[in-house]
Amino acid sequence: MISFLNSGILFLTSAIVIPVLIYLFARKRPKKIIFSSIKFIKESQQQQKKRINIKNLLLLLIRILIILSVILAISRPALRLSFLEKGDLHPKTAVAIIIDNSYSMNYLVDTQTELEKAKTIALQINAMLSDDDEVILLTLDNDWNKINSNIRFGKIVPDLIANIGITAKRHPLKEILEDAEQLLKDTHLPNREIIVISDLQETELPAKITIPTYFVATSDISDRYNISVQNSVVYNDIVQKGKATKLSFELINHSNTEQQDIIYRLFLDGNTISEKAADLQAGQQKSASFEVNVQTSGWHSGFVEVKNERQTFDNRNYFSFYYNPEPEVAFISNKAEIPIVLSSLLEIYVGKSENISFIDDSQLSVEKLDEFDNIIIYNKSYSAKTSFILENIDSYLLITDKNLSQDWQEYLGREFQLSFTGFQHSTSPVLLNYYNKYHPITRHMKNISDVEINDYWAIGANSSAILKAESNAIALEKDEKCVWLFDVNSLQNPFLLDAAFPVFAYNTLVYLADTDILPDLKIGDKIKADRITLPDGQTIQISNSRHFASKAGIYETPDRKIAVNLDYSESSYNKMNDPKMKNVTFINSEWQQQILHSRYGFELWKYLLVFALILFALEIYIVKREENK
Repeated sequence: MISFLNSGILFLTSAIVIPVLIYLFARKRPKKIIFSSIKFIKESQQQQKKRINIKNLLLLLIRILIILSVILAISRPALRLSFLEKGDLHPKTAVAIIIDNSYSMNYLVDTQTELEKAKTIALQINAMLSDDDEVILLTLDNDWNKINSNIRFGKIVPDLIANIGITAKRHPLKEILEDAEQLLKDTHLPNREIIVISDLQETELPAKITIPTYFVATSDISDRYNISVQNSVVYNDIVQKGKATKLSFELINHSNTEQQDIIYRLFLDGNTISEKAADLQAGQQKSASFEVNVQTSGWHSGFVEVKNERQTFDNRNYFSFYYNPEPEVAFISNKAEIPIVLSSLLEIYVGKSENISFIDDSQLSVEKLDEFDNIIIYNKSYSAKTSFILENIDSYLLITDKNLSQDWQEYLGREFQLSFTGFQHSTSPVLLNYYNKYHPITRHMKNISDVEINDYWAIGANSSAILKAESNAIALEKDEKCVWLFDVNSLQNPFLLDAAFPVFAYNTLVYLADTDILPDLKIGDKIKADRITLPDGQTIQISNSRHFASKAGIYETPDRKIAVNLDYSESSYNKMNDPKMKNVTFINSEWQQQILHSRYGFELWKYLLVFALILFALEIYIVKREENK
């Protein structure tokens, strides 16, 4: 079988009509000479005409063959000979082996994980290579590839394959395939192949693949039994005029069958705190929680773990939180009393009333306010001094009232890019219809569809809104500075009497007390610090003050603990279907008979060029010989 490496230029073979056209339309006509007797001349002319016609046809054929040979040589044809499979006489071949080491490959099949099966297949392919071949080994870990993806001559060192581990930082297969194609082109060998060893987890492929690519499946399993735990969040709940710290999370059944008696545990600060069991329907995502009892202030961390022996990589979800049992609160106001609804909440929050301090104008300074965990401004007259202080402290909660002055409206307009359109008081309250489910303050506010609110300031659209009522922002947060646009002293505001308000208010205070709080971090996200202790206990110095998390776990900096989790994109297994693309082949367990076929072929371009040169020399010889006659 013949194949062409540059088949795109075969259309140029149509150029063979050029010498034919020249032959048909550019023939010389003999010069007419008058003789008295032309009998012998005619006989001679007939003989010469036959000879010239034969010569011209021969030259025409030679020129057609020259053009055809050159074009075919440029298209680089290769003749594949199957008998070469039985020996080592094949031409040099460039092979890229891609081992899928994403965490879905950690799934246990019988007694081996999918990755262990993949490495066994890679070692068998390695044994099929010869010392003349050039081979490239790649994984889905791009950091590993940067060190190990160089072109090797001959077989790969087996230990390099054996030491490949699961990566939590999966690089897209699409980009790895594109890298493999470029590396194979750099070998300048005509015979090239890409072999992907994978569990065939569904993923995106390049729009076009130009090199023969074979997908070898590590197993034929399509239904998997996997359970993961995700989205663990520590929050504070208001119960019976007290507070309770809880951890909420989700148990997810990624399989198509019911799972019973699933055991899950809470680990906090290195100790097992609690253990429960649950049943999960097929595909069910179930919310669960643990109560967290901590006594000491400071940073705490841990994880929730579900027991699942088939796939262990996504069994844990990490969390971290700061606990301060008795925060200090500064209350800045022209009034001597705190609104009742806020006073009862603050007593629960601070633990004892002595931790709430009223700050008057004589005490008001940046240095004084730095002593407090929370700063609350309510019904305070505006001044240049107050504006200056608010601009130079890290965080605050500003609560508006119905008599908000024009100066305060202009200040908030500058700081939060908003415009006030009027105070809304109505006999018919409006419904809350939006909360930012990703923000730490509002992500625990569920079932608010029937919660009403009244006595609030209407403003224009604002991107800092975390709580809205009929598209109007009710609460804003920007750079750890928060504004409530409703009056907490109103007796006709149903939101203040609803169970959603104390949760919202309490989480606002907790969020503002920790100005260094981070959103949920995933593997690959950036952590800013000069020194970091990694999940394995190793401490490293960071020269550029940034580190990209590569593993799930707890990272410690000098001033905090940071939880980093998987992105969980591979916890649910969806098998990839054969895309029916050119140069892409999905092969079964008999892969040994189907790979490395590109090596059994000889390129013919050199022979075609030699043939063209011989024909060119023959053409010159014929023309010169005719001229000498």
